[in-house]
Amino acid sequence: MKKTLSITCGFAALTGGAMGAGFYLPNQDAMATAKGNAFVATADNASAVHYNPAGLTQLEQPEVIAGVYAIELGTEVEHADGKFHADRQWQAVPSLFFAMPLNDRATAGFGLSSPYGLGSEWGQHTPFRTVVTEAHLIYLSATAALGYEITPELSIGASASVNGSRLQLAQGLGVFPNDYLEFEGDGYALSGAVGVRWQPCEQHAFGLTYNTSTSTDLDGEVNSNLLPDGSAELDFQTPARVTAGYSFRPAKGWNVEANIDWLDWDSLNTLRLRAPTVPGGGKTLPFHWKSTFIYEIGVSYVTENGWKFAVGYDYNESAQPDVTYNPAVGDADIQYINAGFGRDCGDWSWFVTGQIGWADHTVRGSTPSPAGETVDGDYETFHKAVAISVKRRF
Repeated sequence: MKKTLSITCGFAALTGGAMGAGFYLPNQDAMATAKGNAFVATADNASAVHYNPAGLTQLEQPEVIAGVYAIELGTEVEHADGKFHADRQWQAVPSLFFAMPLNDRATAGFGLSSPYGLGSEWGQHTPFRTVVTEAHLIYLSATAALGYEITPELSIGASASVNGSRLQLAQGLGVFPNDYLEFEGDGYALSGAVGVRWQPCEQHAFGLTYNTSTSTDLDGEVNSNLLPDGSAELDFQTPARVTAGYSFRPAKGWNVEANIDWLDWDSLNTLRLRAPTVPGGGKTLPFHWKSTFIYEIGVSYVTENGWKFAVGYDYNESAQPDVTYNPAVGDADIQYINAGFGRDCGDWSWFVTGQIGWADHTVRGSTPSPAGETVDGDYETFHKAVAISVKRRF
């Protein structure tokens, strides 16, 4: 029976696929992604619903942006028992934003986006299968936003979101080969954001946003080929976020922006799994994550005939300490290089971005699972991604 208790520790996973900054997904617009997501002070299209609702006041006519961010996650580990890798797979995250001026001062917006998520699959044949074999998070936010121009230089904004999440976690039990226990649950939570954008002159602009945290009770069930199936609940949290940015326009068509994001992962301390069919009826799950920063810088250029080009770099700090490290998240200090191009064609425009990310992370001193397995090892990450956005003005 001692071995079956390993399930309660392995479920301290969530998911993220070595994205850096926990399981946060900032890439919600192709041009913003090309700039390393340094966009909070620019925020000049409908995706401002996500990046900074105060930026919506810059729009002069209704517009809609549809996009997708697709990434192939690549993570492998040099473990004491050999070399192992998570399954490589492309994962797509769609987004949709709409904005419409209401009058000379107010602009409303709406968005469907996935600011958290992705997943990883390690399978049954790693030396840490009682920690994790599979983890997937689907997180969808429906957001209503309003921007208001106080003066021609200063705008404020606010948004409210309904967030739906579905989490799937699986691991081996360590009793016999290919045994497993899986949790799947879903739930809803509310969140909000406020923002400000100040552009004292044509060359300089500043942006600041605050997004609230969420706490969701995921209701679902556990399934196993060893333990009885039954209902289960898992607490789930996303962090509060603060983003500050500065945009500098040195010449016509040019825009250079730098942002700093802070994510309050310190709030992800311990969670509670409640499952009557699991020995003990559940378990307190230790995370003890640490708050992190994302550093972003990007440059864009728009030609007189409508061609647009952008490049950017962002550095995402890891939120996961070694002692509670879990390959389901596989967090690391990861760097991304981004580049893209597109064009305005009258009322239509498009933009395509390519992205690569890499990290090397050595884990030492991780807490062994009750089955005695450890995730210590040298982790290498290399991701490839593409983002595409299409915009229509009315």
